[in-house]
Amino acid sequence: MLKIPQLNINQLLLTTGVYFTFVLNYPFLSSFTKAILALEEFNVLFLLTVPILLCSLLVILFSVFSVKYLVKPVLVILILASSLVFYGSLHYGIVFDYGMIQNSVETNSAEVFSYFNIELVLYFFVFGLIPACLIALCPVTYQPLFSEIISRFKLLLLAIITVCAIGFFYYQDYASVGRNNRHLNKFIVPSQFVSSGFKYIKYNYFDEPITFVSLDKSPIDASPNDKEVIVLVVGETARAKNFSANGYEKSTNSHTQAYQVVSFKNMYSCGTATAVSVPCMFSSLSRENFNRRKADHQQNLLDVMSLAGVDVLWVDNNGCKDVCNRIPTIKVDVNQDNSLCDDKYCQDEVLLTPLKHKLANLSQNKTVIVLHMMGSHGPTYFKRYPNQHKKFIPDCSRSDIQNCSSEELINTYDNTIAYTDYVLSKVIEQLKILPNNINKSMVYISDHGESLGESGAYLHGFPYAFSPKEQRHIPMLVWMSQQKQQKNNNPECLTQLADSGNYSHDNIYHSMLGLLDINSSTYQKSLDIFSKCPRSTTNSAIQIAQVQPGKSQ
Repeated sequence: MLKIPQLNINQLLLTTGVYFTFVLNYPFLSSFTKAILALEEFNVLFLLTVPILLCSLLVILFSVFSVKYLVKPVLVILILASSLVFYGSLHYGIVFDYGMIQNSVETNSAEVFSYFNIELVLYFFVFGLIPACLIALCPVTYQPLFSEIISRFKLLLLAIITVCAIGFFYYQDYASVGRNNRHLNKFIVPSQFVSSGFKYIKYNYFDEPITFVSLDKSPIDASPNDKEVIVLVVGETARAKNFSANGYEKSTNSHTQAYQVVSFKNMYSCGTATAVSVPCMFSSLSRENFNRRKADHQQNLLDVMSLAGVDVLWVDNNGCKDVCNRIPTIKVDVNQDNSLCDDKYCQDEVLLTPLKHKLANLSQNKTVIVLHMMGSHGPTYFKRYPNQHKKFIPDCSRSDIQNCSSEELINTYDNTIAYTDYVLSKVIEQLKILPNNINKSMVYISDHGESLGESGAYLHGFPYAFSPKEQRHIPMLVWMSQQKQQKNNNPECLTQLADSGNYSHDNIYHSMLGLLDINSSTYQKSLDIFSKCPRSTTNSAIQIAQVQPGKSQ
């Protein structure tokens, strides 16, 4: 039988610090080492101090909990949680900052289970459960209180002296690397996810309540007699790079190609995760000023449209992140007896049935129907499309996508894009059969993009400041009936704007109000894409709208 050696508290703290440093913080050490080796000149001794400094800081951190009956539970919990963070960081390049904590808390059980695979369980067992059990079962000796205080003081003093000595000799080196690689500290385990977790709890449960703010109590429909239907389709995890409408070599947009859909080639998301991007997209707040808590407690685009007399409906296949709380909502039943559903998810064709029913029962002159797709949500991309839409093969039929070949992974993702395009074509077909006296439009825009292994990064949710472009550069497609084009927009102008202009989620709020001809104190014409192309515009007078630098890219 394995006999676990007896340790005193200092030995336990030091052993745990070493384990965290060289095992659970391997992604951090690897990234930091690469940053140092990328320098034209570097000191080898400086490189060697990195794990020593990290271990010393971790020992100081763990010492805070070095009280009998507290130290073991804290270390066990930290190791179990850190093993999952270690897996995510090592295989997907994920950073567990505030945004990722928010995503994790606000996700549903089906999405959580989509990340589970044998490799994740193995990592949790080997790097989490076994070390946690060793700590839990390890006999720990304690000295009399005064002797224990002196002993702990010596350990802390040694750790602090080590930190100060390294800082004295290599402060400039650390400052230089840190200045040029500000994201590195976000990989440190467990400090990053623990501090982010506390920040999330404080921000959402302990800060003072915010009073709901009505930004515009009386928006006005400037053309109340016009009959208008707009279907706003919110995509999920689609990136612009993989749209053939944007020049991608594989035919991922063959279904909408016949409908003269306009593709906005330089559109950027507000965030890199749904929990940020969807509320931001429907908010009048810009990305630079966006605050989720503030956005949740003030009118959004749906509220303003509804108050102006527009019939607004949200049809949901992916959660609305509180955006649809105050308007009629239809939530797709994942348990329905339907070949498109598997009790956890439904593929996006299910959205077409409630859309058809709504279009057959229009009750007001102006109607906006929002369809929130499951789209290309990973890592189980292969579950997002039916077998008959498996266009690109071989594909990747597993959730541990890092173990698929690049060809398989990209084929699977491209299948999700092609299937999304198929659903969009069906939306257009439903709009086209409406009477000619109704102006009809479809606007499709994704919430954020996705990484597919570029530079070792997968999925999404990276901090915006250093996120890969693939997670921010998103598709936007617009279709308008001939009647709508004749009333509002010059198609040639719109195409040129779509090809040349730079836009972001900041434009959506104002562009939708402009499309509906709604006068609101919250409306900014400069951010309305469609205002640049009134019907009277000629090619020589086209104005290319530019989003302010830094907002979108």
